[in-house]
Amino acid sequence: MDRIDVAFRGEGSGVAELTWGQQSMLMTMARERSWLPMGGHQPVAPGATVADVVAELRYSLERYQSFRTRLRHDGPLQEVHAAGTLAVEVYESDDPMSFAAEVEHGYRIAQPDLVEDWPLRAAVVCRDGRPERLVAIMPHLVTDAIGAGVMVAEATARVATPVTGPQPLELAAWQRSPSGDRCSAAAVRHWERHLPSVAMLSPALEPERQRFPKARFTSPAMAVAVGTVAARTGVDPATILSTAFMMAVGQVTGAGEVAVRQLVSNRFRAGLAEVVSPLAQLGLCVADVSGPLDEALGRVARASLAAQKHAYYNPLRLAELLAGSATDVTRTVCYNDRRTRRAAAPGAPSGDGVFEWVGASTGPTEPLFLHIDDEPGALVLTVDVDTAFLSRTDAETVVRTMESLVAGGRAGL
Repeated sequence: MDRIDVAFRGEGSGVAELTWGQQSMLMTMARERSWLPMGGHQPVAPGATVADVVAELRYSLERYQSFRTRLRHDGPLQEVHAAGTLAVEVYESDDPMSFAAEVEHGYRIAQPDLVEDWPLRAAVVCRDGRPERLVAIMPHLVTDAIGAGVMVAEATARVATPVTGPQPLELAAWQRSPSGDRCSAAAVRHWERHLPSVAMLSPALEPERQRFPKARFTSPAMAVAVGTVAARTGVDPATILSTAFMMAVGQVTGAGEVAVRQLVSNRFRAGLAEVVSPLAQLGLCVADVSGPLDEALGRVARASLAAQKHAYYNPLRLAELLAGSATDVTRTVCYNDRRTRRAAAPGAPSGDGVFEWVGASTGPTEPLFLHIDDEPGALVLTVDVDTAFLSRTDAETVVRTMESLVAGGRAGL
């Protein structure tokens, strides 16, 4: 192993409170006992040199404040540094793909010091001196999935124009302003209005030895059927899928009114679409999902719109509200629609989805947390479950019921 010290210097520096998105991530990291690593390893462009890869890393470090941000010991504060040096490891291997996977695994399991270390860990894996894989791992405090996509696209194109949207220091300043206070207060009032009607799950089961298992459900049928339902009803696929999820949870738990904490990107807000910093926060969606799918769609659409509108807030203020409430929202389910294509062609689905248990979550999770991704020809539903609240059978029933509801909704059943 060799090492290259990558010196960088970017615009903007200073100390500020954490942004709302950063604070939300930090609280999630503490709750789940994980530093929430994101990233992985990817191929290096053919013909690129180690110097080219280093230049790409330096570009991101200099362009985005979040890449040169450390936490402070003296409270929930961040410090953006104008300059610094990142140590990048360089390896030689006859099998770069496998070796890069090993390096990535090592980065993921080694908890970083978020006060002393730079948030980015990077390595280049070469064969015969030519770089073939880049490993880059960072905590979710740096950005979220959409922000990471913006960063990769801009780094690939070497965008030279100024960053679009506020960087963390500017974002933190707005959030402390009167406008930010009003936005946060309105969101907290939304949660306060709905807390009395939130039905909590009870930890009635004896947890399994592997208390927090993870499953994957791959459904080509649902990918096709959701397009058909959208074409028939005029309702967008996102609402169809969230309605099916809430109805499935209601059927498993016996509740007619279901509360779901939805992960909201917040990037629909003015000026935030291309921010490279975490913006996603949980919104509270409460709706009556009794009756057939078509009837529930409108109710969920209205509730989901309100949840998204009020998912941008100071999480410390919300925590104060929740601490004084009889409702424990951590005993509700969570939902994260992270599809990228956001559309599916109508058609006739065939065959049941494939369900499999694929290991365990990295730490404590919500009673049920569903993530939806798309891949060519299928929807992929990843399920994290706390078996003190819901059994493995319940978790599988939820996703299979979703598939059944969406497939049945093709004809308005």
